[in-house]
Amino acid sequence: MKVIVTGSLGNISKELVVQLIKQGHQVTVVSSSVARKAEIEQLGAKAAIGEIEDGKFLTEVFQGHDAAYCMIPPFNFFGDQNLDYSEKARKISTNYVHAIRKAGMKKVVHLSSVGAEKQTGAGVLVFHYIAENIFKELPKDVSVTHLRPASFDYNLYAFMDMVKGKGFLEGIIGKLLYMKHYGLKGIIKGYSGIILSNYGATDKIAWVSPIDIASAIAEEINDQYVGKKIRYVASEELTCQEIATILGNAVGKSYLKWVLISDAQMKNAFIKIGASEKIADEFTEMNVGMHNGSLFEGYFKNRPSILGSVKINDFAKEFALKYKEQ
Repeated sequence: MKVIVTGSLGNISKELVVQLIKQGHQVTVVSSSVARKAEIEQLGAKAAIGEIEDGKFLTEVFQGHDAAYCMIPPFNFFGDQNLDYSEKARKISTNYVHAIRKAGMKKVVHLSSVGAEKQTGAGVLVFHYIAENIFKELPKDVSVTHLRPASFDYNLYAFMDMVKGKGFLEGIIGKLLYMKHYGLKGIIKGYSGIILSNYGATDKIAWVSPIDIASAIAEEINDQYVGKKIRYVASEELTCQEIATILGNAVGKSYLKWVLISDAQMKNAFIKIGASEKIADEFTEMNVGMHNGSLFEGYFKNRPSILGSVKINDFAKEFALKYKEQ
């Protein structure tokens, strides 16, 4: 088949391109970066350079293709104080649907998320709810899989400085936290590093590797199923403290803890790293959903019978390498 892959050569898309080409598909990669063109072509794919926000460009690129993997690129949540990500998601999704219709395409895989069934209560993930509903406008003869992955393992890189004990943890706040959670014995031994969030500790979270997401997308593209469906994807289900222990062991900090903080403290932390008050509220709400389990209700009701092959222990090896590099 002739397959469109959006997302340039990101964490999921690059692995997907490799898998699809190995399976004999002709792949066109949509990227906004001219600098990616050579790398895309080296993989054996065709590069289409342009913006998915440009409906005319997208419609032209989709012509002559049989299937598409459609994703909405990450938003600049912590840099754009005036970001209207819901409107951006609405526009991009509408562009996709228009391009799919014009191309007469019959197979689509849409990257969504856990919590996409929720119009409220999922925080920033509401844009996936918006996107799924726009994709529902496609005709009945277009097969659409809404892929709802669990929490991406690479999001754990956001905790790197905390694991290292850097930033605010280097001052008196860090010492107080270490005394509270590691005790005097930990202080004497020089313990440093702690993960802080308004979800954590014994909260059980489904995690997923981008490699396993890519494999699921490839399976859906090759599947002969006709109709609309939702598929959840995960690699492993672990508590946050289990995650902290695995990461801690990988970097030589077997004592590492993942500790809960208040919603107010979490919101303040988001504002300090550049989020508007609205975005900070919505990220905090998303985390609340992870803490109380509501964000994963759909997942646990429809959990995949087979989990992916890439586990957190595998990710921890990469985490440890980056830990040493930085």
